[in-house]
Amino acid sequence: MKINEYMDTAIKEDRIDYYYRRRTNEVHEILDLLRKYNHKLIGKSDHGEIIFSLNDVYYFESVDKKTFACLKNEVLKIEVRLSELENAYYEYGFIRVNKSMVLNIYKINSLKTELNMRVTALLDNGEKVQINRSYKSKFNLFLKTINEGGI
Repeated sequence: MKINEYMDTAIKEDRIDYYYRRRTNEVHEILDLLRKYNHKLIGKSDHGEIIFSLNDVYYFESVDKKTFACLKNEVLKIEVRLSELENAYYEYGFIRVNKSMVLNIYKINSLKTELNMRVTALLDNGEKVQINRSYKSKFNLFLKTINEGGI
């Protein structure tokens, strides 16, 4: 892949033009990364409100009817329901993997099938996430679609 970078102080807004021959998995990941980086959310921590990028989210989790965004080293409370997050960010690689979690598939390092037909996802921060049986087929279909350059 050839990358050209230009600085132009006369432009009013930064811009990225990305040309590709075929929409491969690599192309899809790069485009998702750019879109997610541009998408900002607000979360609350003990230190106040924090603005963060969708790209920094490993997963969203619901605990006791409260929703949290789990980042690499921080957990932030957000005021959005899990079902709304699942619908809003599906095209960015977020999919429901169990009743209380929507996972960012681009943070998965590896997958391991367990004896009980469940799948464990090892995230790139070392955390393990269980993909329940009832969500497994939808998850596998989602991965297949992404690998084929869909979504």
